[in-house]
Amino acid sequence: MTDRIAPPSLPRRFTRRNLLTSGAGIAGMLLLQACGGQEPITQPTQGVNPTNTTAAPSTGAGTSTTAVSGGTRATSTTSPAGAASAAPAVAPSATRAIAHKKGGIIKVAMIGEPPSVADAMFTTTTVTSDITRHLYEGLFARSATYSPKPMLVDKYTLSDDGLHYEFTLRKGVKFHNGKDLAAADVVASLRRWGVLTGRGKSVVARMVENGIKAKDPSTVTMDFKEPTGVLLNFLAEIEAFIMPEEIATSAGKDKLSDDKLIGTGPYMFKEHQVDRIIRLVRYDGYQAREEPTDGLTGKKVAYADEIQIFPVPDVTVATNGVITGQYHFATTVDNDQFDTLKSDPNCVPVIVKPSGWLLVNYNKRKGLFADKRIRQAVGLSFDRQEALVAAYGRKELTQLDPGLAAPETVWGSQVGRDSYLRKDPEAAKALLKEAGYNGQAVRWLTTKEYPYHYNTAAYIKQEMEAIGMKVELVVSDWATVVQRRANPDIYEMIVVGLSSTAHPATQVFNDKEWPGWWDSAEKDQIVARMLQEADPAKSKAAIEDYQRLIYSDSPFTKIGDSFALQALRKGSSGLHHHQRLDVLQRQPGVDDPTPRYPRAGSGRTRRSEAHCSRTPSAACSWRYRSSSSWRRVSSYSSSSRRAIPSV
Repeated sequence: MTDRIAPPSLPRRFTRRNLLTSGAGIAGMLLLQACGGQEPITQPTQGVNPTNTTAAPSTGAGTSTTAVSGGTRATSTTSPAGAASAAPAVAPSATRAIAHKKGGIIKVAMIGEPPSVADAMFTTTTVTSDITRHLYEGLFARSATYSPKPMLVDKYTLSDDGLHYEFTLRKGVKFHNGKDLAAADVVASLRRWGVLTGRGKSVVARMVENGIKAKDPSTVTMDFKEPTGVLLNFLAEIEAFIMPEEIATSAGKDKLSDDKLIGTGPYMFKEHQVDRIIRLVRYDGYQAREEPTDGLTGKKVAYADEIQIFPVPDVTVATNGVITGQYHFATTVDNDQFDTLKSDPNCVPVIVKPSGWLLVNYNKRKGLFADKRIRQAVGLSFDRQEALVAAYGRKELTQLDPGLAAPETVWGSQVGRDSYLRKDPEAAKALLKEAGYNGQAVRWLTTKEYPYHYNTAAYIKQEMEAIGMKVELVVSDWATVVQRRANPDIYEMIVVGLSSTAHPATQVFNDKEWPGWWDSAEKDQIVARMLQEADPAKSKAAIEDYQRLIYSDSPFTKIGDSFALQALRKGSSGLHHHQRLDVLQRQPGVDDPTPRYPRAGSGRTRRSEAHCSRTPSAACSWRYRSSSSWRRVSSYSSSSRRAIPSV
C-alpha cells in the first residue's frame, strides 16, 4: 500500500480564479453553481481598461502529484479521473494591505426557505447544501480544479488492487459540542449517507458487506468488491458530511432537526425562524487546515461573528436589497437589473462561470413520457439558444454546449452536438403521431421563485403547443415543487439545474430513484464503468459513451449552460470566491463600528480575502478563507477602480 499524504502548500501566482473565486459563501448560492473562472464586468463610470486574460494549459492528464486528491501514487504519475482543467489566468488588481480582525455581521438574501436547514443528505436542493457547507465538513472537498483533496483526512492509502482504502483522520478536530472527531463518527455518518443519497447508495453497492469500518479511533477503512476509482470525488460532495455518531444513528432516514445540526465547520447553527431568518455564528474552536485555501479545501478563517441568511423568494426584492444596503450579498438576483447593478456605484454584479446547466426532466415512471418518442418530440420542438435567453434574459449569461460537464473541465465533450442543436417541429409532430399522442395534458411543475424555472417553462410550453401538445403550468413556491416532484402521479415535466463542474459519475440522475426515474440497464453499466475508472482516458471514454446514450434515450433534454448572476455591495478588493460562499470575515473601521458594507470571499482557490474602503476615514474589510458555500463572487479594487466579477 502506498502512503498518500496531503502535500505541503506551495505559493501560487494570482489567477483570475483565485482572485475572484474564493468567496461567495452563502452568496454563491445560485442554484447549481460550480466553481470556475469569473467574467470581468466593466462599469462604464470607472473608465478602466479590461483585464487581459490568458488561457492556462489543461491539467486533465497532467503529471502533478498534487492533483491526486492530496496524495501521490508510486505506480502512476498521471492525475486521476477526478482532476479538471485549470482556470485562465488574469493579472491581479492592486490591493492595499489591511490588518484583519474578527467582528461584524454578514447579511445574505437567499432564494427561499430551505426544505432542511443544513441536512444535505436529506435533500439535494442547493439552498440546503449551501448552508451545510458552513456547518459541516467531509473527509474530502473539491479543489480549485474540481479534484478532491483532503479536508478531515490527514492521509490515506489505497491498495494496489484498488479495493481497500484506509483513511487516517486529522488530530485535534472537534465538533461544535466539544466532542473530538473519531472514526466512529465517520462510519455512522457515511452509513447514513449510503442509505439516504443516490450517490451514497451507488458507492455502498460496490462495497463488501459492512464495507465501512473503524480500524481504530483515528482510522477508517473502506473495502470494495470491485475497483472504485472515483470514490474520492463522491466523498468530496458536501452531502457526505460528517456528524457525531449518536446523531447520525438516531436520525437515520429522518431529516436532521435544528437542534441536531452539529458539525466541525467554521460556523455553528444558532437560530432558525421559518421564512424569516437563519443565523450562523462563528465557531471559535474550529481547527483549520494549514495549507492555503484551494477551492473548497485548505485553510478557512471565519472573521465574521455571524452570518444572517434571509429567505427572499422575490429576486427583484433581493436585488434591490443589495442596492439599498439591506443585504451585503444576494445569491440570486434579477437578471433584468443587470445594467442597473453595473451602473450603481455601490454594487458589483457577479457572473460565475462555469456554473451549472439547465435541463428539462421528464417523468419516465408513469404516463406519456415513459414513451421515448414523446420525450424526443419535445426536444425537437424548441431552439436551445432561444430557451436559454428566455430563461436568463441575457445571452452573455448562457452557453450552448451538449456536455454533461462544462467544457472548462476535463469531462466536457462535444458528443451529441448535432442532436443537441437540432430543432425540427415537423419531425416532432411525426413522432407524436407515431406515439399515438392525442391531446393529453402535460402538467409542468414550476416556480416563479427561480425566474429561470418559470421563464423556461413558459417558452417551451409555447413551442410544444406549436407542435400540437397541450401544456399546463402548475406554479407554486419552490419548497412545494421539491415536495411534489417526488410523486410520479401528479406531473410530467420539470426544469432542473445541475452543477456543470461535477464528475458525471456523481450526477443525481444516475440514481433511478431520483425524480424523473431513469431506469436503464445500459445506463447502469456505463455508470459502473465511470465509477471504476481512475485512468483519465478510460474515464473520458466512459463519459462519452454515457453522453451518446443520453442523446439516444432522451431521459431529459439539455437546454444549455448557465452562468450565475449575483450581487455584492461594492468597495471590495482582492475578493476571492469559490463556488459557494463559505467563510466570510469583516473588519469594522476605527471610525465606523458597524459598517454596512460587507466584503466577502470564498475560495475556489487559494486564500480568500476582501476588503472595502468607504471613506478616507472609515473602512471595513471582509476576509474569507475558504471552502465552501455559495456561488462565486467578484472582486473590486477601489484603488484601481477595476471591477472583476466572478457564482
